[in-house]
Amino acid sequence: MKIYEYLWPYPQELKTGRGSFPFPREIRLTGQLPANLKEDLKKIGKFRITGGRNAYPLKLKIDRKSARPEGYVLKLSASGASLAGADKHGLSYGIQTLLQLSNLFIKEGVLPELTIRDWPAFKKRCFMVDMGRTVFPMPLLKRIVRILSRLKMNQLHLHLYDDELCGIRFKGLPFGKENPHAITIAGLKELIEYAGGYNIEVIPELEAWGHANSITYHRTDLIGGTGKFGGSSFLICEKTFELMKELMEQVIRVMPPEGHIHLGLDEAKWYPGPDLPEGYKPEDMIRRYHDILHGLNRKYNKKIKMIVWADSGGRPIPKDIQHNIIIQPWGYWNVRADDISAKVARYSGKNKMKWIAGGGQSMGIPRGSFHATRQWCKKAMRSPNIEGVNITFWGWNDLENKFISLFGGAYYLWNPSAKTEFADLEDYEDFDSRVFRILFRWQGNFRDAFPSDIARERGPLVCGGYYYWGNRHLKPYAPTAAAAGTFKGHDYQND
Repeated sequence: MKIYEYLWPYPQELKTGRGSFPFPREIRLTGQLPANLKEDLKKIGKFRITGGRNAYPLKLKIDRKSARPEGYVLKLSASGASLAGADKHGLSYGIQTLLQLSNLFIKEGVLPELTIRDWPAFKKRCFMVDMGRTVFPMPLLKRIVRILSRLKMNQLHLHLYDDELCGIRFKGLPFGKENPHAITIAGLKELIEYAGGYNIEVIPELEAWGHANSITYHRTDLIGGTGKFGGSSFLICEKTFELMKELMEQVIRVMPPEGHIHLGLDEAKWYPGPDLPEGYKPEDMIRRYHDILHGLNRKYNKKIKMIVWADSGGRPIPKDIQHNIIIQPWGYWNVRADDISAKVARYSGKNKMKWIAGGGQSMGIPRGSFHATRQWCKKAMRSPNIEGVNITFWGWNDLENKFISLFGGAYYLWNPSAKTEFADLEDYEDFDSRVFRILFRWQGNFRDAFPSDIARERGPLVCGGYYYWGNRHLKPYAPTAAAAGTFKGHDYQND
């Protein structure tokens, strides 16, 4: 394996020079750099930052013309180094590449002469955690933010509640009080601000139709009936709209001026309330939620866009509001690669809605999985209306065991066309034998990704709302999980 293939994700363009030069232990910075990245250069890059004339010069600048959005140009030579980012994101990503180069060559005592021109294939590169079926304490969420910044990703999607658990406590409302690891609205604000320091956007998701049992557990008057896969779907009525407006408002208050909110709307059954007009349809419900969001945007002077799941058969959305909504189809099993390709073709088009590809892994995948994410990225990279790709992590919180889902997926979110010796391998074991050595080295350089540290911060091992370890094994983590009636407990791979 070529040494540059250890760069993760692999750059779009890398050209080596004629030789190398002694590894510079002291560097002199020209230009501004955030404090956390300056600390990284010292601790991870093993550079001593000084102002001395004899120190190796590293010139930093933001130049919009230097690269595509979020891109950068990194040049290393014996006379000095330069890093030009198209924006603050590009500058940060260029530093991450420099840190990796430092760790690759420090033992040899040299750095290579080279030029890297790099940019992301997709504008939005997201990781989703499922706080509605398992637990993610605040320290782990912050750790994930730091990991995402290392992997050159820029969004963290919080699936805040589902049938089994509510992972957030709202002010003045009972939801989430039975979950000891639920974050508060103040905690959400803290996380959003923390993530902003790492150029990560936090996307909250509030289920507004199905997967609602952890809410209706406390509001039985809003139960419409069972959901598509158990649990409950809301009774779609004025009381539900009033509640969702309150939940949305509490969340939007702590969001930045621009961003996204996900309203779910997947895998639900239709239970219209008696107070709605005759013939009221799901399309009318979507318009109502769109109008609620529009009103909150005006009230708080914000530009928050709405995302919804595309659902199995697609989601009918009124034409006149399609430009304000982003739709997200999904597919997590590589054996259904043809289905993923068909969805890419279905949702792509210059005159179609903006969309996000939903990759990652479902709760039924017992080990980490990157293949479906790769399929989405390779097939969708030329889609004219795609916003990005989401690596979903459904059901589980043992990220330390399934880290390859995030690590492998991030590679293709950045550069699906990488021509490395493993980039197109189909066999899990063959891929693992090459990539896990890179993963272990990468984790060794970046302490945030140490498996033991992730496990220490994640709290109890929980899947689908149930304990999966210890004295409470297979017992519900909260009463909402037992009430959901969704626990399956079978071998998805072999049943």
